[in-house]
Amino acid sequence: MIKLSDYLDYLYSEIIQARKKADEKSVLVAKEYANHEYLKYFKAPRFAFPAIKMDIPLKVSDISSQSKYNFKLDNEKFLKEVNERIEVVNREKQLNISPVTREQIENPEFKQLFKTLEKKDQKLVRSLDDEVKKIDISSPIKSLNIGIFRPQDNTAETEHSEMKKILYEAIGNSYSLASTKLNDIYIDPKTSGAEDKDKLFINLHIEMEEEGLRIKTFKDNNGQTIEEIIFE
Repeated sequence: MIKLSDYLDYLYSEIIQARKKADEKSVLVAKEYANHEYLKYFKAPRFAFPAIKMDIPLKVSDISSQSKYNFKLDNEKFLKEVNERIEVVNREKQLNISPVTREQIENPEFKQLFKTLEKKDQKLVRSLDDEVKKIDISSPIKSLNIGIFRPQDNTAETEHSEMKKILYEAIGNSYSLASTKLNDIYIDPKTSGAEDKDKLFINLHIEMEEEGLRIKTFKDNNGQTIEEIIFE
């Protein structure tokens, strides 16, 4: 992966070097003209490219960004989402997790959890999933009657683990995006691979116009050397 800014810097450096080599070649040709018996009466040729236009397809490999989220609980939506997911998990994994009731999510443990999340200052984070996983739901989950006690197997442990996943997912879905700060875009100039079919592509359109500058050196009244940059 290459940072987009580094890639643009590389293109700029290459174009500058190409112009430098062209000017060096022009100087050599001018010297040859000056030393030639007949060519010294002619103007030495010099070719310049006053403008450069490029269309470059690029594959976006990764986007480094940070986002700020706000937590706002919708009791009905939260309860519906949790119980729908419980039903799916019970069916697919042959478990017996009890549905969650309104009274359970209004118990002191859940109330305190939701109150903390709603009042917590939201900072810029890279991944909402990572931040959600940092939330301690040990106390709220203990307040739930997850399943039927079966001392003969370890199903209760599995149900407890699945319930944690369900709650984390429902809590994560209760966050809404407030703002996003884009840091860096990482790209891959190789765009012809068969595995790139579903990747995000951008077309980079670049136009560069030639400008020149000179650095003039002179001494002031105090004998100090001064450099002056003159743009042309």
